[in-house]
Amino acid sequence: MEQVTFTKVVGFVLAAAFAIVIGVSMWALMIGDFTNAVINPQTQHTLRIVGFAGMLAALVVWWCQRFTARRGFVVRMLFALFIFVVAFTSFGALLRFGYIHVTDPSRQDWSLSGLYFASINDFYTFLLDMMIPPRPSYAALILAGAIYVAVFGPREPRTVEI
Repeated sequence: MEQVTFTKVVGFVLAAAFAIVIGVSMWALMIGDFTNAVINPQTQHTLRIVGFAGMLAALVVWWCQRFTARRGFVVRMLFALFIFVVAFTSFGALLRFGYIHVTDPSRQDWSLSGLYFASINDFYTFLLDMMIPPRPSYAALILAGAIYVAVFGPREPRTVEI
């Protein structure tokens, strides 16, 4: 069993704070975009889960950063950016799929092909809700999060093999 050190406690606190800030910011940006608009039910589902998807994606990014802990800043930032985008869209689609199946189970097709096509539909719907219209604020938030993880995330000293 590993020892609990001051560095690990600080890392845990930073990871939790990072996840909360990213999740709340993503939710607030989405709510701000749809403040005075008439929203269809599909977008309402996305509005409910976007913050949770952002929080989970931020925690996954922080945890995955240990794989690039010995690399330079640019590699850590690009890795964090890639992992965040993949995790965010995946968690968003998964949470949307689960939310719809839990809230209205009688209208769902519970066969394997029905579950598969519903999950693909929820993935594309989540992507379209996030990308149309283009939201530069999300791109800036994701880039800022990647830079934050690259600067403050897990790092180890570089080792050189001779």
